Amino acid sequence: MNVLNMIRSNGPISKAEIAEQVQVSPTTVATILMKLMDEDYVREEGIGSSTGGRKPILYRFNPDKSNIIAVSMRNSSIQLAVLNLEGDRTKERIYNVENVKGETYIHYLMNALSIFINSINNQKDFVGIAIVCPGVVDAKNGTILYNAKLDLYDVELKAKVEQAFNLQTYVENDMNALVIAEKQFGDAPFSEMLYLSIDEGVGSGIIVNDHLFRGYSGSAGEIGHMSVVPGGIGCSCGNQGCLENYVSWPAIYARILSAWFTQREENSIVEKANRMPEKIKPSHFVEAACEGDPVALKIVEEMAEYIAVAITNVLHFMNPQVVILHGEHMVNNEPLISAIKKKVERRTMKIVTKSLEIRQTALGNDMNLLGALAVLLQDEMQVGKYNVFLQQQKV
Repeated sequence: MNVLNMIRSNGPISKAEIAEQVQVSPTTVATILMKLMDEDYVREEGIGSSTGGRKPILYRFNPDKSNIIAVSMRNSSIQLAVLNLEGDRTKERIYNVENVKGETYIHYLMNALSIFINSINNQKDFVGIAIVCPGVVDAKNGTILYNAKLDLYDVELKAKVEQAFNLQTYVENDMNALVIAEKQFGDAPFSEMLYLSIDEGVGSGIIVNDHLFRGYSGSAGEIGHMSVVPGGIGCSCGNQGCLENYVSWPAIYARILSAWFTQREENSIVEKANRMPEKIKPSHFVEAACEGDPVALKIVEEMAEYIAVAITNVLHFMNPQVVILHGEHMVNNEPLISAIKKKVERRTMKIVTKSLEIRQTALGNDMNLLGALAVLLQDEMQVGKYNVFLQQQKV
């Protein structure tokens, strides 16, 4: 158990409560608290209620100790924001990058970062830059190893950004960042987790024995490239019938347009966009599905079948405690989530689903920036920095 993370999650909290939860002596906790207060990560919050003796001093995490620049790289946009250590935003910009790839994309990113950072008055408050992006990432060296959609291969992004802006920089796969955020900021007290995100693309983050599972080359979790339709649609990865090509938002958007233009099926999805198909958003699809629109529900049924196939395969392989679902056309889509649960239960061995939870993320849709913060907290802020110390001092 980590004292800093406990105070961040449960504060205001007393010294005695901390000592009880981490099972160390009050003296050890006092030593840790003194260090954290010297570093300004923790502050006194006031006096708590007495349980028979002297009223205890309460301690809380100081989220304004410093700020970070969070960056979310996506296939169609680059999102930049200034966050404090709890994820509160004080400044934000979104740049559209449709059809921009390769070196041009990186050039666009560096230019956007330069403009954004130069617009900030007090740059001394920043502890670093955290960047999350789709694709295979070597997080240790901050290198994007593989992203076929953006045509990015072996991009040493960490070195490039640090050289340009002289700020400690972290680069992480977006799904890994999101599952870390779910652990740090959400309600996910699980040691075995599958985090499944279905948005512009499809990916997952995997927690095994309370640790992020990256795989040998860092490509673990590429569930979007699991084949769910043998001999199906060709994919940029070289495979056929990949999940991503059937359930990602671009695939669902194309399905909606097909129903509207080709099959002439009237549906409320397009109506919600004022009969302008180019204005259709994931929220329109979710609303229509929840209202029982026949076209939306037909798409939901198809999506649920493909997703259930993929989840079932993973469940039988890794047996997680929970599957957490994320994505703009997934979150709050009750018909879809309900259909997925039923199909997974029907397909999966009973021993696997006996205690399994399938739930949507507790952190909402727009959480990529929170994932960036979680990565930096885990590394630069060293949320686990006192673990060894506590083991040595345990009484």
